[in-house]
Amino acid sequence: YPSILRDLSILVDESLPAENIRGTIQAAAADMAAPLTAISFFDRYKGKGVPDGSVSLSVRLTFQASDRTLTDAEVQQAFDRILAALVSQHSAVQR
Repeated sequence: YPSILRDLSILVDESLPAENIRGTIQAAAADMAAPLTAISFFDRYKGKGVPDGSVSLSVRLTFQASDRTLTDAEVQQAFDRILAALVSQHSAVQR
């Protein structure tokens, strides 16, 4: 069945390890209708437009079910839950 990719860019404290972000994403996506099958960090930016002490991280999330095609609503619900967890646990700001 086809996978669905969603990219997420967030601002977080520059001292926050990427593995903490990965763990938060995995925990938030557990037991969702849209299974998260991969997390890939593909950009890290610090410079113009990013506040001092922060870094912009971009993450590609891959959702895929082994038994059916996922709906947009299922993937959006999982994405929203992941973003909410990043905001609450790491004070992330979506870019």
